Amino acid sequence: MNHRALALSATAALVLGAMTAGAVQAGGPARDSDSYTVTFFDDFIFELCGIETMTTLTERWTFKEFADGSAIFHVNRTFVPDDPRIPVERGAGTSLIAPDGSRVVVGKPTQLFDRDGGIRLLDAGRAMFDEFGEVISISGQSVSLVVDDLAPYYCP
Repeated sequence: MNHRALALSATAALVLGAMTAGAVQAGGPARDSDSYTVTFFDDFIFELCGIETMTTLTERWTFKEFADGSAIFHVNRTFVPDDPRIPVERGAGTSLIAPDGSRVVVGKPTQLFDRDGGIRLLDAGRAMFDEFGEVISISGQSVSLVVDDLAPYYCP
C-alpha cells in the first residue's frame, strides 16, 4: 500500500478515534467534516525517487457514524509537489466501515496526472479490507495496491 493510501487510512483512523469518543444520537448519524491545506517535505517522493520536494496536500473529508457502530468516510484530496517533474496525485473515495472495523472502499483513490496532461496511473473500483487492514478482494483497477514498485509511476 503506498503512502498516499496510508495517509487516507491514517486520516480515517484519526477521525474514527475522534468520533467514537462522542456519543451517537439515536436521531441520526453523528457527522463531522473538515477541509484543510498543508505543505510538507515529501518523504514518500524522497524515498521513492531520491528527489527532495515540498508537497501541498489539500483535503476535504466527511465522517458519519451510526448508532450500530458502522460509519461512512468520504475524502477528496490532492497532492501537488513543488517539483514539476513529479505528477499531481488526486483521489476520491468512500469507505463503508462495518462495526467490526472491516471496510469497503469505493471510488478513485489514486489518480496520477502528468503536468502536461494525461494520466500515469488510475486506481478505480472497489477494495475490501478486513478489520486489520489487510486486502480481502479488489474489483476494478487498483495498480497501487498490487505492484511492488511505484517508481515508474511517480518518478521522472
